Amino acid sequence: MVRVTAPGRGGIIGNPSDIYGGTMVSCSIGERADATVSPSPRLIFDVYGQWAEITGEADLEFDPELHFLDVAKAVWRYLRRPEAGFADRVDPHATFHVRAHSNIPLKAGCAGSTAMLMVILAGILRHFEVSMTRHELAELGRRIERHELGVHCGYQDQYMIVFGGLNCIELRDKQNHADNKDSPFATVEPLTDDVPDLPFILANTGIQHSSSQFHAEPRKKWEEGDPRRLEGFERIGMLGRLGKKALLTRDWEWLGELMNENHRLTDELVGAGDENNRLIQAALEAGALGAKLSGAGRGGTIIALHEDPDWMGEQLLRAGAKRLIRLEPGPGLTVEAN
Repeated sequence: MVRVTAPGRGGIIGNPSDIYGGTMVSCSIGERADATVSPSPRLIFDVYGQWAEITGEADLEFDPELHFLDVAKAVWRYLRRPEAGFADRVDPHATFHVRAHSNIPLKAGCAGSTAMLMVILAGILRHFEVSMTRHELAELGRRIERHELGVHCGYQDQYMIVFGGLNCIELRDKQNHADNKDSPFATVEPLTDDVPDLPFILANTGIQHSSSQFHAEPRKKWEEGDPRRLEGFERIGMLGRLGKKALLTRDWEWLGELMNENHRLTDELVGAGDENNRLIQAALEAGALGAKLSGAGRGGTIIALHEDPDWMGEQLLRAGAKRLIRLEPGPGLTVEAN
């Protein structure tokens, strides 16, 4: 049996420039997705309480009412495609049993759905004894999410889930989302050992929203050359690089200013949503140095910077937050087999 676990993540500064070749600083959270892949005479997917036996191609068709099963179906559909390059390593007629669950808030801006995809993908690959580097695995997961599930996503989630910890992720020359051999890998710079204290708290609104819907129209406008979005997303990428410097020098006031600019630009360019804006405003009024989207606009999760994150969390709960989450620079995706 193969067991895989992987964390969610919180975006500190620079998101959503990962969709536009930018830079962001991001950190794993303690909540994790978990999957097991075991031998079985039948092909069974049991994902977050949704169960299906796959007996033919019709069973691999997507069902919008069964989103979690669609994640497992997307992985298996992609790996079986001739153009995916696994024909000599993955038996398309194999049977096995996938079980997956998660305590990461799903559709909430913490990369919960991506973490689910990544643990299922890594588990199936290990089941077939297919080895990959971390960069290759992150890129493969992103291809499946974008091309098989149709999600308008960048690269932050996949790389953070695989690597874990606190990182600066540089995506220079990846703005066109090319998947060919000339496309570079992301540069993942570990910052965990340099920043022992992380004065942040994440607050979840309790509203679920698909990041695919959130990013589709702004990406389309950017591709059409909209000057406001070209300049805006470039500036957000710069905020990620400046934010790394502020974080490393522990210049919390400056970092707060950068976070606030990040949020203002995100709200102008894509729209953050009323509930997020209300919770961000509550954080600032309570004394947060900075507050912004951690991920998933028009719902999702915000991140606030304050010298006393626990106290700030209490204020955000009083303001209507449904769940608090702490950044925890722990291990990324792990695989065990026995």
